[in-house]
Amino acid sequence: MKKIVTTTLAAFGMAFVFVGCEKSVSISEEATSSTAINAEEKLLVKAAGFNANWAEKQSDGSFLIEGDILLSKSQLEELAGTPGAFNLIIANEEHYRTTNVVNTGGGVRDITVSLGTGFPAHYSTGLDQALARYNALNLNIHFTRVATNGEIKITGAKLGMTIGGGCILGQSAGFPTNNGNPAGGFKLSTTKCATQYLNTADKADEVMAHEIGHCIGFRHTDYMNRASCGQNSNEGDAGVGAINIPGTPTTVNGSYNSWMMACTNGNPSFSSVDGTALQYVY
Repeated sequence: MKKIVTTTLAAFGMAFVFVGCEKSVSISEEATSSTAINAEEKLLVKAAGFNANWAEKQSDGSFLIEGDILLSKSQLEELAGTPGAFNLIIANEEHYRTTNVVNTGGGVRDITVSLGTGFPAHYSTGLDQALARYNALNLNIHFTRVATNGEIKITGAKLGMTIGGGCILGQSAGFPTNNGNPAGGFKLSTTKCATQYLNTADKADEVMAHEIGHCIGFRHTDYMNRASCGQNSNEGDAGVGAINIPGTPTTVNGSYNSWMMACTNGNPSFSSVDGTALQYVY
C-alpha cells in the first residue's frame, strides 16, 4: 500500500502521512536503500506510463514507484510494450485500474493469500478482516487464506524510508501479469516507524487491503494529484484510459475516502464508491 511516514500534519488530522504500504512478515531486517534514477531509467519509467518523479531505484536494481509499488526492470519494460491480453480500460482519475486485470475465466476465480511468520497476532486478524470485506462484495474474484505459498504472499522486510523522507508501510510486487494472474504479493515493513503505525488489526487491515488492491490491478485513487498526501503531482496514467467508472466521482480532494488513496486516513472500510469500482472491474 502506498504509505510513507512523514512528519507533516495531514489534512485528515494524522501526525504522520504514510505513502507506500507493503509488508512482509518473514522479518528480513535489511533496509532497502533508494537512489535517484538516471536519464535512461527515467525514460523507461515514463514509457511504462508512470511519472519518473515518483520513481526511485533500489539497491537490488528494482524500482520503487509511487512509494509502494516495487517493479523490476523487466516489469517496466512489459508495461512499456504491448498492452496486456486482459486489458480493460476504465477510469483515468479517481477509481481506476492498470492495463492488466486478473483473468477470471468468465466465472469466479479463487485467489489464495498467505501471511508469513513473525507478525504480531493482530496482523493475522487484520488480514482476515480485509479478505472478508473483499469477499462480502460478491465479486468475480474470491480470496481464500492459506497457511503458506499463496498466490499473493505477504512477507516482512525492513523497508526503511523513501528519498522524500517518508516511512514506507508496505510495497506491492507490482500489478497483474499479462497472463492474467495477480501480482505475486507484497511486503509489510518491520521498520519501527511502520510498526508504530500498524499497531491495531484495523490499521493492518487498511494497509493489506490497499496492497491487495494493487495486486489485482488498482492504482491510487488520487494518482492525478496525490491529494491525500497534501501534494499536487500526477503519478502518470500508466496507459489507463480516461473513461470514468459509472457511479464514481470525477474529482477527489485530500479528505476523500477510498481504500486506494495514496496516503492513509486510518479507515479500513470500503466506501460505497469503492464497492462500485470493484464491482465494475470484477
